[in-house]
Order: sequence, then C-alpha cells, then structure tokens
Amino acid sequence: MSVNITHIAIQALREECLSRECNRQQKVIPVVNSFYAATFLHLAHVWRTQQKTISDSSFVLKDLEVLAKKSPKRLLKTLEIYLAGVSKGQASLLGAQQCHGPQAPHSEDLTFTGLCDLQPHSSEGSWLI
Repeated sequence: MSVNITHIAIQALREECLSRECNRQQKVIPVVNSFYAATFLHLAHVWRTQQKTISDSSFVLKDLEVLAKKSPKRLLKTLEIYLAGVSKGQASLLGAQQCHGPQAPHSEDLTFTGLCDLQPHSSEGSWLI
C-alpha cells in the first residue's frame, strides 16, 4: 500500500493538485510528506471501518486516488485534526475521520510508531548505520 500511496502523492504533485498548498506554505517536500501521511490515514480509516480485505484493495486505491486529487485540502485538514488529538493524548483514528464521513463503528485505534521511537536491540551485528 505504501508504494501505491507514494504513486498517488507523486501524481497529485505532478498534476498540480498540491500547488495551492505548496504556494501557501512556500514549501514542497513538507506538503508532499503531509499529503502522503494524510492519504495513508484515510486509507487506514477506510480499511478498518469498512472491514476491507486484500481483494478490495484495487477498488479502495482507485477511490483513494480520486479523493486525494479532488480534495487534498480536506485530507490535509483531517491529518491536522488527528495530529492535534495525538499531541493532546486524545487521538482516535475513527474520531479524526468522523467530521468527513459517516459515523464509523467502534474499532480499535491504531498506534503509529516513528522510527525515532523504536528502542535499539542489543543483538550483536544488528546496528543501523
């Protein structure tokens, strides 16, 4: 899915779907990174709340691409709301999406771990360079 979302983000940039936001922020890479994360967040929400499986993936990705190119600002706003909740300790994958979609059934929240949050393992020879 990550490769597919990377493709969507690059296409959105090439097709100038992100130009307004890039111009507003006077930055490109941070906007594309946020757009990627927002698109992935939406995918995770759809996948969990609609109980999608691998056989649904092509349809989900097509719908996601249409939404991402049509409403990038909406996706970015959803990410902003989600991240604000994370910083307050109130983040919910479902809660961040409810303002833009139908009420989702209760489900477990996702926990995202950043690379810097990982604890190093003490195994010999397995050092990251």
